[in-house]
Amino acid sequence: MQIILSSPEITCDHCIATIQGVIEATTGAAFISGDPDHRTFIVEVGSGAVLDVLAAALAAEGYPLGDVPEAADDHVSTKTPDWRPADYRIVRTDAGANVNYDCYCGCDAGFALDRSQADPATESCCCGNHILVGAGAGERIASKLDAGSRYRIDVQTVAMPWGQPLEVALAIPEDD
Repeated sequence: MQIILSSPEITCDHCIATIQGVIEATTGAAFISGDPDHRTFIVEVGSGAVLDVLAAALAAEGYPLGDVPEAADDHVSTKTPDWRPADYRIVRTDAGANVNYDCYCGCDAGFALDRSQADPATESCCCGNHILVGAGAGERIASKLDAGSRYRIDVQTVAMPWGQPLEVALAIPEDD
């Protein structure tokens, strides 16, 4: 699950880089992004137990967790029948790239593309959106979804950091 966390001790990009290092050293946690202006960062954790370990490690490094300021959610849009991400943020990783977007629910959601995986599973946001990145993602995502659910699939082509254009397919649950 992806969550927004905050530390009142964040003052600059160096703080975010330090926090990223702590997160990357914590098994079961992944750094997604950071915002020094709002003193927030987004992390993906596999469980509450991982979050507890991460919170202790961050506090030991001088970044205790605090309340997330309301201003951190200023970027959030509202879901409309034709909503789609305004843009995708793509960051190179050792395995491939992180492809993130600002979701209407408030999450900084996305997909961790690992170029060594031929047929990866979709990743999902707390609101039920599913995302898949890769060649033919628009066609492949439908086969991976629960057949009983209805989704509108938005497909956009983005350029990866190594220059390759790839599809980003986002399955958005339709309201009944």
